[in-house]
Amino acid sequence: MIRFPNILLAFFCLTLLSSCDNFEKKFYDHIDQGQINAIKNGADTFDLATITDFEWDSVLLVRGNESVPEHKEFIEETLNNKKSTIDWEDRAYGGKIDPTLTRKTKDLEINRDRFYFLTPDKKIVEKEIKSGIYCHKPEFHLELCLLDTTNKREWLSKQECRFILKTNVRKVGEGMVILFSRCRTELSPDNMKYFDEEK
Repeated sequence: MIRFPNILLAFFCLTLLSSCDNFEKKFYDHIDQGQINAIKNGADTFDLATITDFEWDSVLLVRGNESVPEHKEFIEETLNNKKSTIDWEDRAYGGKIDPTLTRKTKDLEINRDRFYFLTPDKKIVEKEIKSGIYCHKPEFHLELCLLDTTNKREWLSKQECRFILKTNVRKVGEGMVILFSRCRTELSPDNMKYFDEEK
């Protein structure tokens, strides 16, 4: 019987696990290549469905930050499209449960973003990635659909995730990549300008 040192076994397991789900790598490969194409051609496209290996109908992106975790109590309200009548602190620290918030999750740690995919059978598939603001260059920004002149819709349909991809700089690996949903958005891809215009 062949025996592996513990460190080799751990490395093997991590490699195996990471190769099973490379959503983050695929996502950022599209962001990076999309920026190159957008600099060259003025715009690119990115269909989020091309990097998922499961069926889904809609998606929600929750952005983390660099200093404090995002509490699950707030995320669950967004996931359920419902404001709880029970204060978030009572739910987080007082053990109170809101039975109307049926979709559950966990806190989002710092420097992480999380996609929530709603499947046709109404289950949630979570895909977590390193922060697209604090940990990846170029940053990415997702333009959400407008409900009216001031309010945005958090969930995007699968069709709305065939993004128009543009960038605000001409130098690869810097600035921001903007993903424009296929709906009316606050910013328009037609009005995008470069911040680092060539001299």
